[in-house]
Amino acid sequence: MNVSIQTLGCKVNFAEMVDLGDRLARAGFSVSDSADNPDICVINSCTVTAQADRKLRTMVHGLRRRHPQAHLILTGCHVDNPHPRVSAIPSADVAFPNARKGEIFDYVSANFATGAAPGSTTFARSRFFLKVQDGCNHRCTYCIVWRTRGISRSDEETGLIERARQAVSEGYGEIVLTGVDLGAFGRERGQTLAPFARRLLEAIAPARLRLSSINANDFTPELVELAGAPRFCRHLHIPLQSGSDKVLKRMGRLYRRRDYLDLVAALRRQSPDIAVTADAIVGFPDETDADFADTQSVVAEAGLSGMHVFRYSPRAGTAAPRLGLPVDDPVSKERSQRLQTQAEAQRRAYEARFVERDLEVIWDRRFPNRMRGLSDNYITVYAPARGQALGALATIRPLASCGDGLTCG
Repeated sequence: MNVSIQTLGCKVNFAEMVDLGDRLARAGFSVSDSADNPDICVINSCTVTAQADRKLRTMVHGLRRRHPQAHLILTGCHVDNPHPRVSAIPSADVAFPNARKGEIFDYVSANFATGAAPGSTTFARSRFFLKVQDGCNHRCTYCIVWRTRGISRSDEETGLIERARQAVSEGYGEIVLTGVDLGAFGRERGQTLAPFARRLLEAIAPARLRLSSINANDFTPELVELAGAPRFCRHLHIPLQSGSDKVLKRMGRLYRRRDYLDLVAALRRQSPDIAVTADAIVGFPDETDADFADTQSVVAEAGLSGMHVFRYSPRAGTAAPRLGLPVDDPVSKERSQRLQTQAEAQRRAYEARFVERDLEVIWDRRFPNRMRGLSDNYITVYAPARGQALGALATIRPLASCGDGLTCG
């Protein structure tokens, strides 16, 4: 029985589906992230923007058209979106809200027979994504996720450390911590992320540790200090959203431009070559040319080496639509293009600094004649295929820049 798992959205969604895929494979199912000839297709959805909703609808309708006999299971934030016109996708056979996502395994196991041969999975990557936290207590005015994911809650440290150790014993060279609001890990227990991350880093040696997205206001002095620790990846994704204090306040963000710039400077004192990437939203209600210029200046001053740029998308059930009309579409589109162009130039400039310098990479994809790796500071590196094992760490020296990273001879 073939199970296809399709994931949209954040690394939390991916981590959840890797766990489901592993469980299904152990139960005897053949699991992959390919949509070729599925008997069952599980789609973990995103609803953070209107574009995410459209992408999901296109995916579901396409799967139904190409594989009319497949059983389509929909889950994720789209299912939990409280706006009925958004969340209704009749092409799916069954839908599981986030709170019941853990029941998908039991549902599949109870209703579908496994094959005679042992199960297998290709739904995994060389890096192990460990979900440690879910939910969000913030109320950013543009965001619907706090409604779809519920309140912030964290898993217990002992089980998380044991699962990470197991992943390293299975050959993973990097553990990636994920969470809807990762910086809130342990807060409901009066704890903070940094001590746990330090204990985990010690437990997973010789593998390295990477953190996913963390808000600027969630960095403690101990977490800043951890950025300089051996085997802690020299990369942090710190959402910016805007460089304008006025817009940040209207967004409900809990930091200001000076806080963001001071944090990046502190991180670079600990780790001078650290890569900092970010998200940004353009076209927020009443964003002026001056507000957008503030965003561009923060991106430049912080030396960001990568960005996800989103055009503001009004979401039913959020507060932002009450703040005014979005910026006119042609203006927001032009701002998005300008910011993406700036971000691309900064990425290339950052990467060029590491030509003919040693980088530690983890091999994450095999091509016919070459391998792709990801450096600890989030640079894509290509090298000739010489029998490298997926998931293995290696030290290499890139010789030149290429379109989407660096390349070795």
